Amino acid sequence: MLISANPTEKRTLQAVYEERFGIPARAMEEWFVYSTGSVLWGLRDAPHLDEALAALRFERTGIPLLRKAGRHWKPTTVALQVVGEFVSRNMIELSERELETILVEGELRGTREGVEQGYVALAGPDGVVGCGLYLDPDEKQSEGLLISQLPKAKWSGLKSSAAQKLPGR
Repeated sequence: MLISANPTEKRTLQAVYEERFGIPARAMEEWFVYSTGSVLWGLRDAPHLDEALAALRFERTGIPLLRKAGRHWKPTTVALQVVGEFVSRNMIELSERELETILVEGELRGTREGVEQGYVALAGPDGVVGCGLYLDPDEKQSEGLLISQLPKAKWSGLKSSAAQKLPGR
């Protein structure tokens, strides 16, 4: 049987999603959230969910919403895709060309206005594709740096296709 996340974990989830990405609390109201220590998982709540889950043998169910990355909580790509329509802050809109570049090279240089340093939602022409890490310019780098946090396995097919589209490849 799954045990609901404790109040602190639920506040953490709300803080990351609402404060960082502008996702309203109502977007997560129908989710049952549980913890496995370094991961907060979400499962759409439904009538008789407990009974249905009790009839199954499983290790994990649902989607990972947040993962502990060092001292910080990182939103997962799949979670940002699911709630992407609600993201209103710290989203970087990528052109098709920029998306191809970040898939192939793993990063993009360039300062992004209106975006806070830290984890950001990445959006392509068809909507939110996942998570990135944006670093502001500093004394070591004169421009901002966007680092892909997209799962490598998931993007391997797209990566080879994107690499063929880039000049010099």
